[in-house]
Amino acid sequence: MDKQIFNLIKDFDHIVIARHKSPDLDAYGSQFGLYYALRKHFPAKKIFAVGDTNSLNQFQDLDMVEEESLKKSLYIIIDTAVRQMLSDNTYQLARKLIVIDHHQNDTDLNPDIYYKDTEVSSASEMIARFLIRNNIDIDITAAKPLYMGIVGDTGRFQFSSVKPETFRIAARLLESGIDLAEIYNSMYIEPLNTKRMKAEYLNSFSLTKNNVGYRMNDAQFLEKHQLKSQVASRMLANQLSGIKEIPIWANFTLDTDTGRILCELRSRKIPIVDIAKKYGGGGHLLACGATVDTFQDCDLILADLDRLLEDNNG
Repeated sequence: MDKQIFNLIKDFDHIVIARHKSPDLDAYGSQFGLYYALRKHFPAKKIFAVGDTNSLNQFQDLDMVEEESLKKSLYIIIDTAVRQMLSDNTYQLARKLIVIDHHQNDTDLNPDIYYKDTEVSSASEMIARFLIRNNIDIDITAAKPLYMGIVGDTGRFQFSSVKPETFRIAARLLESGIDLAEIYNSMYIEPLNTKRMKAEYLNSFSLTKNNVGYRMNDAQFLEKHQLKSQVASRMLANQLSGIKEIPIWANFTLDTDTGRILCELRSRKIPIVDIAKKYGGGGHLLACGATVDTFQDCDLILADLDRLLEDNNG
């Protein structure tokens, strides 16, 4: 599969690299890692990185691509395989489509090549592996986003998705000369106001009967802390991790743009992705999400998670 993708990349002079909307570090890392590596390896090609942006973007502005370029492009979508996670439909204009993803969902994008590997830790690891296998140089510019993406999606190498190959690839990225202290500082140092907001979160969450931890973040909470919905949803997804009494936790955030609810579901050991799929979402076995219409729908999700714990404890 890696060689097929590489051969298709060689065939096109216009390449567009996209990923899911409301990007996390793995989405940015895999996108910009591939973008920088391909630009260096194929300096004559016109290569674009596209999509929405947020405060996690530590790399560069995204590109705007004219329709004529799109029509003769190879379009590569990374870190998602489903239409609802894309910010637009521009991929439909492209001549060829490649989808590269590590989530449990199947694709509804009808790609020419669908590269799915649910055993790998992150999309960034998939991209780094692809570059290594095809002898494409990963210099410090490409290695930095790839390393950040792996760190972000593995929780600093602590999740079960981490395999020996993950460390081998991380070591290869380190050989480029990236500055680990700089990277970790940029990822984890926060303003005092953010720390205080998270303290409030930890002082105000709730528990179901079987100890599913959760919090529902309404407009008042977002306004008080001057948080955008998508940022709050991602930032607060794991605030209840590491608490002994809480095996499954959920974060529900009002999307003030649409009025819908962004749901982030996490579990320490018990697979929960089927519950996310039930409500139109998906993701990983232990880390997934969905978007629902109301906070009442979130109550239904909590009831399903609570029953799941009861069944596993029974």
